[in-house]
This record gives sequence, structure tokens and C-alpha cells, in this order.
Amino acid sequence: MKLNFRNDKNVKPPGSITQLLSHPYYQDWKSIEISIFNDHRYAFFFWNCWTQKLIEDDRINYSPSLVSLDWHQDLVYPTTSEKEMLKELDLNNNKDVALYCWANLSHINDTHIMAAAYLNIIGDIYIHCRQGSSEAAWNDEQFIDRYGNIHTVKKFKKYDDLKTCLLNSDENNVYFDIDLDFFTIKNPLQMGSGSSEYTYLSEETIREMLKIDNPLIEWIFQRLQGITIAVEPEHTGGLLNAHKFLKLINNIWFKPSLFTSYPGKWKKETQWRHLKNKK
Repeated sequence: MKLNFRNDKNVKPPGSITQLLSHPYYQDWKSIEISIFNDHRYAFFFWNCWTQKLIEDDRINYSPSLVSLDWHQDLVYPTTSEKEMLKELDLNNNKDVALYCWANLSHINDTHIMAAAYLNIIGDIYIHCRQGSSEAAWNDEQFIDRYGNIHTVKKFKKYDDLKTCLLNSDENNVYFDIDLDFFTIKNPLQMGSGSSEYTYLSEETIREMLKIDNPLIEWIFQRLQGITIAVEPEHTGGLLNAHKFLKLINNIWFKPSLFTSYPGKWKKETQWRHLKNKK
């Protein structure tokens, strides 16, 4: 059966939602998008849309790097056959990219980062995660994309190590990516977690990590080009737990809530909490 889309340009991966916001650092003269979806592989779609738009608008001449918080490393390299499919993908066709994310990226959501790096949609990669079967799994890596560009991949066990690395880096543009299963500590679905029950970071710890005056968040927001959030409730102990963390992020950063819309009354719509408090 041939699929016809009402508007190819507005096609997005299933179940994803996106909101355009003022920039958290440059405020009203610049904007970014935040995108939320269940399956982490859909981040590929939004990173690509944003990179293509940034390049088209001549705002950057290189791809933003990725800063990710995730239980998993999600760093499976594309196979030879996957590389061939990626080479054929029309990155300017939203329909094709959305369908590729849904049908061809791994449904266990661990190939999207390196697929994006292979096509130079993202630059260097910085991941704070819990997954690592051996010490060697935490070593830095270098990955050569289809165009010959070198992407450095860095993995961090500790938040402070991620902070130290980025604050001393020369990165100028980043995408900030959060998988909500990052907020689990012991997780019975994850091999090697050693637990049959979920345990979680405390709300106080999460607030401290994500608050606007945390030096790492300040650094990210100054360079921010977009935010992706994967809900993946099956990896966070259920839908209610996942949405508890999503609500917490929402309350830390925004007032009123994300996706609050009052046509013609923009002051009542979603705003960054720290910017609203300044007004």
C-alpha cells in the first residue's frame, strides 16, 4: 500500500511533540525547540532537522556536539549495510527521515547516536551514563564519519567529570539529550545492575543537577541548539514514574508548563522560569 501524507514537511516520528521556545540564554532574539517522544531513536530525526536548518540559515558551519544523560551508552556503530542505507537517506526529506527512524534504526534504541555521527548530523559526543561492562567500555573513542570527519566519543561515570570536561572544552554549539531512565540507579531491566527492584536518584539530586545556576547547565544553555527528551516508560519503572521525572524537569525549567498555549497572549505561554523571574 502506498502511503500518502497530507503534508510531507510536517511529518514527525509517531507520538513525538515539539515546542518552540525562546532561547534560555539569548532570550527573545533567538529560539530553540524542545522535542519529547517515547523511543529514544527518534532523537535522530530532530537532531537532523535542527542541523539542516542551522546550516541552511548559515548560523553554523559545523554540526553541534551532543551532551547526553542516559542509563545506557547507546553507542552501537552502524553496520556495513546500515551505512549504505544511511548514505541513501535524503536528510532534507522529513518523511523519509521519520520513516527511517521508525523502521530502520534499532528498536532497542541504541544505534541513533552513531548513525547521526556517521552522517555528521552531530559532532563530538559526551555521555554521562551507568552502562559499562568493563573499564575498557569507558575509554574515549574516535569515529570517522562518511565524509572523513573525526568524532570524539567520551563517556563519564560521574556528573562532575562530565562538568569538568565540558567547562574546559572549546565546544560552541550543543544538543542536550535526556533519557528519563538516566534517573534510575539500579534497574532490573538493565544487565549488570544487580537489582530486582528500581532505585532512583533523589529529587534533590536531580534539581541540583539541572538547576539553571549549576555551572554545567549554564554552560550548556549558553551553547544550546535544541533539547531532546526520551520518556521510555518501560525503562523507568512505568509510565507514572517516567512522567514524574518529566514533570520535575518541567518544574525546574519552565513556568507555566511546557505546551501551555494562549493564542494572542504570549506572556501566558510557556516560558523559561529563570527568564520569567527576571521580568
